This record gives sequence, structure tokens and C-alpha cells, in this order.
Amino acid sequence: MTKLTRFFGTFLLIVSISAVALADGNGGNTQGPPAPPPPPAAQSVTDSAETIDSTQTAQNSVLDVATAEADLLEAWLVSALL
Repeated sequence: MTKLTRFFGTFLLIVSISAVALADGNGGNTQGPPAPPPPPAAQSVTDSAETIDSTQTAQNSVLDVATAEADLLEAWLVSALL
């Protein structure tokens, strides 16, 4: 009787999972059409030199933080080895 109950439970689980997977109404096709390409970026009337300067400043600040972290790691490793 236990085997029959386990078999019925497994059967019911598989059927319910299959029903949920096929419930989208497309016969099991779960992927729709591909998304449309994004629209082109709007062109703004800003000074390109200003944009380049702000981008360069942001990149420099990230580089400074990474360099500081590398120096800190180096100092920590040297002190741990000595």
C-alpha cells in the first residue's frame, strides 16, 4: 500500500508540474518573439569636451580607488609575511 501511495503521489506531482509548464496556452512554447531593438539614443546639445572631461574624471577616481586598494593589500601582505 505504501508503494502505491508513493507512486500515486509521484504521478500527481509530475502531472501538476507538466500542467503548470504547459499552461501558457502556446502548446509549451514558453518563449515569445524577440524584443524589439532599443531606440537610438537622443542627441543632446551639450559640449562634447565637457562630457569627455566628466567621464575622464570619473574614470580617474575609480582608478585612484583601485590603486589605493592595491597599495593597502600590498602593505597588508608584506606585514603578514614579515
